[in-house]
Amino acid sequence: MQPKFRLYVAAALASMSAASFATTTVHTSSASFLGHVSAGAYTENFDAVDQGSLPLGPVNFSAGGFSYDVSAFGDLFASGGALGTSNYNKALTITFGGANVTAVGGNFFATDDAGQIQSLSLTLTLSDGTVTSFQPSSMLDSYRGFTSDLAITSLVVSGPGAASYGNIDNLTVGVSAVPEPSSLALLGLGLTSFLLVRRRSI
Repeated sequence: MQPKFRLYVAAALASMSAASFATTTVHTSSASFLGHVSAGAYTENFDAVDQGSLPLGPVNFSAGGFSYDVSAFGDLFASGGALGTSNYNKALTITFGGANVTAVGGNFFATDDAGQIQSLSLTLTLSDGTVTSFQPSSMLDSYRGFTSDLAITSLVVSGPGAASYGNIDNLTVGVSAVPEPSSLALLGLGLTSFLLVRRRSI
């Protein structure tokens, strides 16, 4: 095999390995998540959304180059400083635009008709296939954050159950502060392949 061809093969293998090494880290506290987010992240507390209004259609939020839409089947409802579904047991979908988002975190929980948090299981699904389920019983244990080495294009909150509404609050979007382990592994693979090809061609 010619040295140049070996170099092309090594480069191709390294680039194809990117998807297989893609990693998303799940954080269970705001302190852990925010410690892995670069400066310039955008946090939305939804207080400016018309609280207790009639059902809202999809709502757009943007700041610092980041933007996203929040939508739900049957529209949204804002109450108590949080943004939720206006119908029982419907998924909330957050679709990201603008600058690439590789870090997203916030409070995710279910409420009843009176706006009280219910201890019910929620499932969070990212565009890269990452899925995590948990059962928050208060705002204290309702935080989940994700940092990834790939752009996150959507986050779906589902599964609050009958007679309950899915909610989000204090949503932070930004960029991961440090390379995830998969990025380091990919860098090592590419460098090793390059050195092996170079050594054999000498």
